[in-house]
Amino acid sequence: MTDQTLLYCVGATKAGTSWLYRMLHGHPECLVRDVKEAHYWDTFDAKRCAGQLSAFAANHSKMLETREMVRRNGNKHREANLTRQIDDMVGLVDVLESPRDDDARYWAWLSSGGEGKRVVAEMTPAYGLLDEAMLTRMSALRPMTKFVYLIRDPLDRLWSHIRMVVSRQHGDANLEARANDAMAKVIAGQKHADVAERGDYRATIEKLRRVVPASRLLVEFSERLMTAEGWARVCAFLGLTHIAADKERKVHEGAKARMDAGLAADAVRFLKDQYDWVAENVGPLPLNWQNNLARAYA
Repeated sequence: MTDQTLLYCVGATKAGTSWLYRMLHGHPECLVRDVKEAHYWDTFDAKRCAGQLSAFAANHSKMLETREMVRRNGNKHREANLTRQIDDMVGLVDVLESPRDDDARYWAWLSSGGEGKRVVAEMTPAYGLLDEAMLTRMSALRPMTKFVYLIRDPLDRLWSHIRMVVSRQHGDANLEARANDAMAKVIAGQKHADVAERGDYRATIEKLRRVVPASRLLVEFSERLMTAEGWARVCAFLGLTHIAADKERKVHEGAKARMDAGLAADAVRFLKDQYDWVAENVGPLPLNWQNNLARAYA
């Protein structure tokens, strides 16, 4: 189809992108590859590309091992899913290793097998950190290109992201203590500046609004996304036939850990400008945003 919509979901990290990926992956009118985060647009730098290729190589090896195990167990469905993931990753690696004088190879990989689909989607939250020049290049790839940016309550998002980072670095042992320590250091500006940057809604939305026409940009609260109303809004934005949302499914929810109450109040004060800006420039805050913001005044 020549009139397909190209969709980029550009974040935010830990704000529902995996849930949206699963919903679009299962939609009969949408094509998304079996590698969720392609990292094409943020790997033009040679060092960044090498790091991403190394990560893909490690994942590729793990998937090959897993596929052999499920093959021995006779799980044909799981084996087929892994084969699709492996094939897509091999194709993507070839794209990342090829010259990028233009983006034709990327589009060929992304859209392969998408004949008859209304939407072709790619979802890499790190794209929200790209500069305006790269976002402009992304937008120019196809005649109809749209962007979705998901925003989650700033405190909840930051805490979820910190737990993810700490868990990846140290495992889940002593997760609660380690995560609270990391949160204190983020608030103090001593650690994980990139984690806080991923939740800078104001900077990202203002940048997107300078590059993307209003009719082609959807900023959605993740708390509303996973409701019938929110999912219907996404379908309408993309021109997809509405299908029922899987409101019960949780994706990558992460290990549980309790945040210190006093630290939570400090964190909300640290994030207060984000709450205020979103309320004024995006729309009324969902109830859980309001409840968390109230901690700053408790």
